[in-house]
Amino acid sequence: MRKLSVIILIMFLAMAINCKKSADSGTNMGTKPNENQEAEKAPDKGDTPGRPGQKPRAESQEGKDIDVDKLDIPDRVKEAIKSGRIPKDQIPQVLARFQRGGGPAVPVSVTPVQRQNLNSYLVLNGIIEPERKVEIYSHLPAYVKRIVKEEGDYVKENDVLAELDDKEIMISYNQAKIQLDQAKLNLEEAENNYIRSQELVKRSLVSEQEFQATEAQYKQRQLDYKNRLENFNNLQLQLDRTKIRALSEGYITERLIEAGDRVNANTQVYTIEDFNPLLVRVFVPTSDAIKLALGMSAEVTTEVLKGLVFDGDVKLINPRIDVETGTVKVTVEVVDKSLRLQPGMFVEVRIAIGMKENVLVIPRKAILYKQNKSYVFVLNRRQVSQREVLLGLLEEDHVEVTEGLNEGEVIVIVGVEGLKDGQRVDVIQ
Repeated sequence: MRKLSVIILIMFLAMAINCKKSADSGTNMGTKPNENQEAEKAPDKGDTPGRPGQKPRAESQEGKDIDVDKLDIPDRVKEAIKSGRIPKDQIPQVLARFQRGGGPAVPVSVTPVQRQNLNSYLVLNGIIEPERKVEIYSHLPAYVKRIVKEEGDYVKENDVLAELDDKEIMISYNQAKIQLDQAKLNLEEAENNYIRSQELVKRSLVSEQEFQATEAQYKQRQLDYKNRLENFNNLQLQLDRTKIRALSEGYITERLIEAGDRVNANTQVYTIEDFNPLLVRVFVPTSDAIKLALGMSAEVTTEVLKGLVFDGDVKLINPRIDVETGTVKVTVEVVDKSLRLQPGMFVEVRIAIGMKENVLVIPRKAILYKQNKSYVFVLNRRQVSQREVLLGLLEEDHVEVTEGLNEGEVIVIVGVEGLKDGQRVDVIQ
């Protein structure tokens, strides 16, 4: 009985399987052949038309395949091409539109080309120097007793800078003073005797021999007094030289001694420099030196003091040309009462040598340099075109244009980097 039940169950399952196969066959027979072929050819989701796994490609106007990812177009357009939202026959027109500058507009600032006067400058480099630099020396061999003035102090002529030990000289000075006083008394006595002898000899009260002896003694006392006076003055001078003094007005830039040091005669002890005015010595090529004249105005600037301009003028022009360098030494005088310019500073000197009137001028920041040529971007409605220009005179942030532009044309001055010929732009003032 159990075996019969198993056989019936197997037969039932077999009938169910056959019925399912028949239903599937009927469904396939109802499908159109073309639809089956399209379904077989359809790529998997995520594949690009063509072979599975191949990168999305577009076809150019010449019929060549183009790698979409390598195109210089916005990402949203790339996605539209990949997804098929842009029909295949319209892709060449879309790419051409972007190549003509139809891409996203770039923000820029512009300015019109104008005419104005432009100064011609000779730009040179030099180092600030004081007009006077005075070295102070010790005249005596002695120990340094006291330092009076330090580096950086402003001093006037004859101010005491330091004091030397004066004990030995003071003793000799006092002795010489006593000897001088004694010689003066002896001279006065001899002078009185001589005057009296002159009266007596006239009256024949003394002999001629006695008068001559009195006269000789008087002359000897005169010589003695002169010698004593000379010695006293010499010691007085040495005593005064124990005080080291400034020989000129200016600032102390070097102090070479310390208290307690022993200095020898003719040893340098201080350096004083006069900062008013200051000098800049520059070396000018001969071709430019002939354009210079005494009194020409100059401007002095330095990277250390950015934004500050100091006025000066041409003070000296050396008449001799350096045969080795072919340059002429020119001295520019600068007045800086604020004392911000200091000797040793590296500066730029701009000497105005002339002026050009009514020339086309553009900002230097508008210029793009490529392969030793100069270009600007000219605005035409909402697109820019790249144009080569020839430049002339330079003046700080402006430059003369000799060829390539006309007055009134509008050029890009901000946003030049990265612009392309035909690029669409948005003007932002």
